[in-house]
Amino acid sequence: MEMIAIGIAGTFGVIGAGLGLGAMISPTWAAKLVRMQADPANPDGYAEFRATFGGVFFFLHVAFLAAVLLGQGVIGAAAVLCFGWGGAAIGRVLSLLLDGPDVRTRHNYMSVAVELVAAIAFVSPVLVFVLTSPG
Repeated sequence: MEMIAIGIAGTFGVIGAGLGLGAMISPTWAAKLVRMQADPANPDGYAEFRATFGGVFFFLHVAFLAAVLLGQGVIGAAAVLCFGWGGAAIGRVLSLLLDGPDVRTRHNYMSVAVELVAAIAFVSPVLVFVLTSPG
């Protein structure tokens, strides 16, 4: 059961790292993915896409994958990513509830679903650990 949970979380770790790498390589791609854009009058916005949507996303997921490969800290790393993805879903749900009908788009509803699935994938090794720990 533990290996299945880690495998599921690992799959999402690869997907998350891929999204981050894509954002570091192509900030315009990341901008389209998240439906935002850098201000052409202020080009350091592209650096923000590379740093936040790219670097943070890529290296958090790579850290999780490294923990899996090294067999050390998997539960803590999985919990961090679970909270991150779950926090994104909570923030988006708050937006859906508080920011008016214009944000109630298919994109946002699909994003909530993806974020919740990722949070569940990353919580699965944590739950297996908690449920199978002695005492």
